[in-house]
Amino acid sequence: MSEVIPVRVFLATQMVQDGQEERYSFEEDGQLVTLKNGQRYLRYTEHQAGQVTPVQFRLGTGAVQLTRNGQVKTRLTFDKETTTTSRYRTPYGIIQMTVTTDELLAELNWPNASGSLHLAYRLTTGDQVVGNYQIELRFEA
Repeated sequence: MSEVIPVRVFLATQMVQDGQEERYSFEEDGQLVTLKNGQRYLRYTEHQAGQVTPVQFRLGTGAVQLTRNGQVKTRLTFDKETTTTSRYRTPYGIIQMTVTTDELLAELNWPNASGSLHLAYRLTTGDQVVGNYQIELRFEA
């Protein structure tokens, strides 16, 4: 059995790829889900540029996992202690990426079903930097 609490999600992202910077932000309705085993997930559906993308953050101690299930399927693990490897599924095939987490700051208040997350990370494939990214996430019941 799991506990599901409706929350409002606020997200701002900054991406720098090939010297080009992009920013976007949005608000969405979401759910804070606590499973029987104690795992906690923030789930919402992102509506951006005519695309609908289910998104899930697994919020844990020390590491955070982001899963996006749109045209491009992504599962990234952010851990300040170690670089992680991810497979980035595109319409053209699977690309292996390395995730280097430069900053990870989570302030989570489970009793009030609220919190914030700041992430700064780099994606690389082979010796090539794909991009630098920052995510600012807030949620509240």
